[in-house]
Amino acid sequence: MALVGILVAAAAIVTGMYATRRWGTRRRTITLDCVSTPLISSQLGAMGRDLLKVTYRDIEVMDPHLVQIRIRNVGPSDVASAHFDGETPLTVELSCRVLGVTNPGPVPAGVTSMGAQGHITFRPGLLRRNEEWVLGVLVEGNPRPEMVSSLIDTDVIVRAGGR
Repeated sequence: MALVGILVAAAAIVTGMYATRRWGTRRRTITLDCVSTPLISSQLGAMGRDLLKVTYRDIEVMDPHLVQIRIRNVGPSDVASAHFDGETPLTVELSCRVLGVTNPGPVPAGVTSMGAQGHITFRPGLLRRNEEWVLGVLVEGNPRPEMVSSLIDTDVIVRAGGR
């Protein structure tokens, strides 16, 4: 009889662990992907700068990069405006000079004043499960993205890379 009681208790523990993992409360998760593509190859050197120039609003860009910022909700539930602590936006620090946005689209984003050390802010909004916000930005210099997040009960995974 004692052996049966031990087996039933063990089965209940395993079932409880499985049910908690499967249907329990899990944290939201978003990812930040930041891909930087240089517009002029550094291998061309000074000769390349003479052959090809990139300008933005009649200002020559010395080391132009096109940066694609992608924030994706990969978690089990939506990230709502209420999850932004004190209505504080998500901020992506780029550590380089931001010149302009190439594809603003339906993304709740803002940009620092053009020509300043750059950061991009994503205002509080609904980011549904499996949805993403994508933004293209023209910068001067190679960015080193870092995300500043005040999201409640949400894990943030930062993945940066270049091509």
